[in-house]
Amino acid sequence: MKKSIFVLSALVAMTFIGCNEKPNIDGPGTNNEQIPDTMPAAKDPAPTPDPEGFVVPEGTINVYEAVEIAKKLHGSEVSAEKYFIKGYVTGFNRSETFPTDFPKYGNDFVYISATAPDAEMQSKKTFYAYRVLGKFGAKLPDTDCVKEGDFIVISCYLTNFGGVYESSGACFVYMSNNAHFNEVFPAFPGCPAPGEGEISVTEAEKIALTLEKKATTTDAYRVRGVVTSVETTDLGSYGNMTFNISDGLSYATCYQTYHKTASGKFTSLDQVLVGDTVLINGKIQNYNGTCEPYRAYMEESTNPNF
Repeated sequence: MKKSIFVLSALVAMTFIGCNEKPNIDGPGTNNEQIPDTMPAAKDPAPTPDPEGFVVPEGTINVYEAVEIAKKLHGSEVSAEKYFIKGYVTGFNRSETFPTDFPKYGNDFVYISATAPDAEMQSKKTFYAYRVLGKFGAKLPDTDCVKEGDFIVISCYLTNFGGVYESSGACFVYMSNNAHFNEVFPAFPGCPAPGEGEISVTEAEKIALTLEKKATTTDAYRVRGVVTSVETTDLGSYGNMTFNISDGLSYATCYQTYHKTASGKFTSLDQVLVGDTVLINGKIQNYNGTCEPYRAYMEESTNPNF
């Protein structure tokens, strides 16, 4: 009889507590996953420090900060600002769907994290550098330029592609501690400020991004920049050349650009060389997020062969 009364009292007490008191979620043995509203937010591990002696550009953000910015974007929305994002390469998305044929395409599909691959605690958050190119838009010649464990700084606009936080448009590796990368892409020599009636490459890029894709400005612009890579290997019968120019921050692809006039032909490949300071005259096009002087010509160059 006493046993029955004890059991009944215990059941009454449990019912009373369950109806009138909140469970002690901080006590030992409590499964907080059953009470999601009271679960503490998981803390991200601290970012791995930058490699010793590695100086990133002012205003560079880490992967955590990039993800938080991208989270606020929706659909095809792209960030209004371009960012330098630093992180450690943790993996790749190389497949037949995402071809990385080097040097034909010269781009790569890279995941970067705020924590290094050998960090004691790994972050689960990553940023996706989609179709990332080499320095200032140059093609990556091989897979050795970007390897797992590399510390890199990329330059890009941000987007939220169905919950994947990634780069948009012209994404490129700005800096790296990869020795092979630095052999392939030497330090930028610097670019003179635009003169009267001229604009910088960064200004040209901003103009391009106000346009719809494949749209072109009505007016022509004179863009001052330094040649950072040359794609043309054969002048053929047209005599135009394709190369990239930069002001040290952004780049523009001068596609099939002519010599001195809108129909003038280049006669030798040594008339456009990496390191030349040039003035490009032409309309500006948004080619899938990349700034391209359209039907342009090279008005000036520091190249003695020009």
